[in-house]
Amino acid sequence: MATRDEVVSAIKAVDARLESLKPRILAQGDAPLKEGTWRIRESLSHLAARANGVGRVAGRVAAAQAGTPQPAPRSIDDINADQVAERSTKSVAELLAEIAEGHAAAIEAIGKVDQAVLDYPLPLGIRPGESPAIELMLRGGPGHDNNHIDQIEAALS
Repeated sequence: MATRDEVVSAIKAVDARLESLKPRILAQGDAPLKEGTWRIRESLSHLAARANGVGRVAGRVAAAQAGTPQPAPRSIDDINADQVAERSTKSVAELLAEIAEGHAAAIEAIGKVDQAVLDYPLPLGIRPGESPAIELMLRGGPGHDNNHIDQIEAALS
């Protein structure tokens, strides 16, 4: 199982990766990704919306523990479209700043989350099974981010 330190290190690695790409991202923020229909700025909008993965997953645990009914599932395409639309007026620089702020909040939050929350098993969503919340914080946070940054980096080349 992942540790708090591994989650923090992974988030910091994503921040360092984005920082190294920042000049190129700022210069080419409207470049299309090589796969799909998004441009770099839309991918950044999506990352900004999900930047505090610790808070997002801890919220899922709190809802599950409280027995709060989950909302009807929405398509991932609809969710992503909403994330992009909500940030349509932000500049690429503002999106990068929002990502950094969300990551800083995640790093702060992971130190305050009870171990019982980190250990709590959550459904994997569209895949069968479940996983401890801390694993989802790692895979659905920096792991997810790196997949999108791979796409951004390919678009920049």
